[in-house]
Amino acid sequence: MASCQERKRAEREARKKVAQAFKEGAIWRLKLRILTWLMWILLCAEWISTNRIPGERSVRQYLNKYGVVDMRPIEGGVDTRPIEGGGSAVICTKHGRNLWSGFIKVITDAHNRHQSWGGQFTMEDLRMSGHRCRIKREPMCDGSFANLLLDLSMLARLLLVDEFRDSQGYPISYIQELYNLMVSPIVGSCPSKAKKEKFLKFLHNHPAVKSPRAVTILISAVFQAYKSMGQIEKQKVDDLVAKTKLTTKDRRVDAALNSLLNKVLLFKYNDPNNTLTSYAPNSCDLFRFLRNFQQHGGDANQGDKKQNISNLEELEYIASYRFPTFISMLIEDLVMVLDMQGMLQYAWENYTCSA
Repeated sequence: MASCQERKRAEREARKKVAQAFKEGAIWRLKLRILTWLMWILLCAEWISTNRIPGERSVRQYLNKYGVVDMRPIEGGVDTRPIEGGGSAVICTKHGRNLWSGFIKVITDAHNRHQSWGGQFTMEDLRMSGHRCRIKREPMCDGSFANLLLDLSMLARLLLVDEFRDSQGYPISYIQELYNLMVSPIVGSCPSKAKKEKFLKFLHNHPAVKSPRAVTILISAVFQAYKSMGQIEKQKVDDLVAKTKLTTKDRRVDAALNSLLNKVLLFKYNDPNNTLTSYAPNSCDLFRFLRNFQQHGGDANQGDKKQNISNLEELEYIASYRFPTFISMLIEDLVMVLDMQGMLQYAWENYTCSA
């Protein structure tokens, strides 16, 4: 009798254990199913975020929706690029500047995270969400400086679309200088930390990604800082500007093609009481000429009783887009050699904060 009861008790215990095991198994199966669904949801969310963000556009769609370049009429017409015949300056709009600066930042941010694409991305990978830039493809290379240069070179080649070229097929104004910097960088693949930082400092604040007004104000501010320097610091700037390369063409010829530039070039030229020196065909005098034009170019409206400019904005376009190579090289040298420190620091900080 006792053994029968013990057997029944054992059977009940066994059934309880089986039921408990089945229950626990069902719970684990449910947990596994929930976990599987969660993984699928996360994967779908990741796929959507990297491939199909609502409202996201390709670069081509962005170019079609937003004007990335503009034609600005200029009085005192000129007939050579980048200010083309009929007196018009082809300029980058804020949307065009955003396109270049935004993707440059995407690439340098990845580099700061020790990631890179190694130049392995296409135009289809460049996406715009509103005005925010991103590269759809995941970085697959280490973030070495050499790979960063490959990314910048590929980006420049992809972004240099027809919209950023003039009627003769040349890249417009400062875009040409930025393109050259990204395709043929001024630093090697293994620069020192200081040189790397200066290169990125200049790249992020290249005149191509700044408004003409910001560039104009910087040139004037640099000249003002120069006039306030002590002898040692001033000599460093003198040496640097003197070494800034010019093309073989005499820039005074360029200035003579525009009535406003020419008025500054020949200011008091035939005045017997004039004590000012005329402009020589060198980089130091071109620097002085640009500053004088930006400060006194508006005076061209006086004297001949003729309205030579319709607004002061034209002065920014004329000077900036007539001498983009020299201005870009001057800013580059000031950053790479002097790091925009000392008396130049205030001018540079205001410039970097501008759009």
